Amino acid sequence: MKKRILILILIFAGTGFFAAPKAEAMDPVTIAILAPAAMRMAEATHPYVMYGLGCAARGLAKAGMAGFRILYLPWGIVQCTLGLPLGGFGPGVGNIIEGGVAPFELVFRILMLPVNLFGVDV
Repeated sequence: MKKRILILILIFAGTGFFAAPKAEAMDPVTIAILAPAAMRMAEATHPYVMYGLGCAARGLAKAGMAGFRILYLPWGIVQCTLGLPLGGFGPGVGNIIEGGVAPFELVFRILMLPVNLFGVDV
């Protein structure tokens, strides 16, 4: 019984001192005044935003390809072992190297996605 009372006191003490935030709305007249300015700003920045989104889409595609290249590692191992009698050792080593580098490229491409949004095509 004492535990329940103590828990209730702690809950009321912890939440009772914080007032609920007061709801504030923007005046509709202010919105009507600012809407034309916002439209002019949107029209002015439209080409830059679209170019940034295009660069981000290319960066995302590059990251997807780097993620797919991770599968070259097990394929290279299969080529080196089972394809050895058929001359698959050289291409297998190349695939192992490419598959081993792919996780680092993937991390780089993912870290570069925010930079790509600003129109820098890395």
